[in-house]
This record gives sequence, structure tokens and C-alpha cells, in this order.
Amino acid sequence: MLSSALLAITALAGSAAAHYKLLQPTWRGDSFEEPASQWIFPCGNVNETTDMANRTAWPLTGGSVSINGSHSSALTYVNLGLGTNVTNFNISLVENLNQTGAGVFCLKEAGRANLEEGLKAAGYSGFQDERLNGLEASVQVIQLGHSGSALYNCADIVFNSTAQLLADDQCVNGTGVSAQEIGNLEEHATNTSSGATPSTSTGAGSVMKPMVGGSLLAGLLAWGLL
Repeated sequence: MLSSALLAITALAGSAAAHYKLLQPTWRGDSFEEPASQWIFPCGNVNETTDMANRTAWPLTGGSVSINGSHSSALTYVNLGLGTNVTNFNISLVENLNQTGAGVFCLKEAGRANLEEGLKAAGYSGFQDERLNGLEASVQVIQLGHSGSALYNCADIVFNSTAQLLADDQCVNGTGVSAQEIGNLEEHATNTSSGATPSTSTGAGSVMKPMVGGSLLAGLLAWGLL
């Protein structure tokens, strides 16, 4: 999750023209149109929906996330906040995911293990807790480009026991689009120097395991932003 230190860094960084569209879950509204702006924390200046019908139904164990980005590369974060009128997106589902290639990028199931941990920290017993069905929440997606500027979009969801992940033919990465955990880059570089081939996630069905702890600092250092 982006820290206050990163917010200060991004505020000082130069702006970039690249933006992205949140496809799944359905974004709150078009953040390309004023008074919305993807530069504005935490949700691009787009208000939370007041209509339950506008909330995307998400499986109790977490749902799919799909974006259409215009960055050639970007660090991607996915956070979640429980309840309504969310101001604290304190469950980090995906951190420091280095997306490369402009176009559609899809995670079939975003941060299942982190979601369960966050639910338990919030007082739920886990995915089997009956209180989860019908629980409202909001998803925050952040992309950080090479300029250091952060772009924000949010989507409102409702956990639903009958909701499904996107099908494989619906969750497909665009041509040349892939992703890798930034925290693994040093390890992959070491393996490559010894003759091994680094692994990347090019299949949209892959479930990325988010990094924890110092992942944000590692990502910024890797990108030369600190």
C-alpha cells in the first residue's frame, strides 16, 4: 500500500500523459472527465456509488482485476477497504506488481491470501464467515509510472457467495503485456546471470502473490525513484 512518504514523492514528481481505465471491477465512473482526475488521491475525485446495482459482485475469496493501461511499464497496486464511505484502503491485495506493455492486463484472482488475512484482522473468521455475503467494500487500483506520478481509480463491490471470477477467455492479457513482482527482480537477475531464464506472468489466469514488508521501498529503489 502506498505510504505517506510515497504520496509526498509523487506530489513532487513530474506529471505524465499516460492514464488507465479500470475494467473489472467496474470503476465508479469515468475518471477521464472533469471534475474527476486520476491524479487525485484516493479515488480520482469520483464519489462512491449510492446504488447497490452499480456495485460489482465479487466472490467471497476475492475477484478479478482488469485494467487497460497506456504506460509502457507501471508499478501496480490493488487495495481494498471494507464497508461504505471508505477512506482507508487498508487491505493490500497486490503490491509492487511491475506491469510491462501497454494494453489490457488482467489478474484472475487478486490477492486471495492477503484478503483472508485482512478479513481476519477486521474481525471476520475467514472466507466461511456468513457475514461476508452482502458485505460492501471498495477496491482501489494505483498505477505508478516512471515519472513517479501516481494514478488512482476505485470500484465499489459487494461480496456475493454466487459471484464468479472472470472466465479464462474474459481475463486475457493484451499482446506484449506481462507482469512480475518487483521484489523478485534481483533474484531473477541473479538467476539470469547464472544461465537461468527469469519467469514472468504472461497468462491472465496466473494469481500474483503480493510482496509484503519493504516491498514499496524495493520497488522505488528498483525504478530509481529514491
